Amino acid sequence: MIHLKRTLQFRVFLSACLLALAATLAGCPKGPKVVTKRLPGTAKESKLDLRVHIAAQANGGNPIALDIVLVSDKELMKELQKMTAIQWFERRNQIILDHPKQSEMIVRQWEWAPGQVVAPDRLVVAPEIKAGIIFANYFNPGDHRAIINPRAKDILIKLEEDKLEVVTKK
Repeated sequence: MIHLKRTLQFRVFLSACLLALAATLAGCPKGPKVVTKRLPGTAKESKLDLRVHIAAQANGGNPIALDIVLVSDKELMKELQKMTAIQWFERRNQIILDHPKQSEMIVRQWEWAPGQVVAPDRLVVAPEIKAGIIFANYFNPGDHRAIINPRAKDILIKLEEDKLEVVTKK
């Protein structure tokens, strides 16, 4: 009888210890806590694939500069939409200096020769970016700019003989 009583007490004690251990382990974190800067449900970075086709006689046979400007500030975008490509290229350096934060404006710059074959490129677009604009520096008069959706999946930029064309796939 005493032996049965001790066995029962030992089993109750052992069960209580196992229950306490299980409760302790269940309360412990499984690993380091992950902290993100983004709130749940907000946009993440996106990828914008760029393809460029340059006509053999683009820009009268002269090299052509092209800038893509990605903007998060709506007022800045309104200002840029009013500019022609000539105005942008004349004022570009000062505009970049006036907006030093990359969260406000990101500028990618290229220059290509007519007929040059350009490898596809991919831009990573931050979630803060709201709009984009392309400027092509042609010698002939014209706006030579195009508004783009920075969340588009694929953009084909055609630098034709005397004009810029943009084809977007969403």
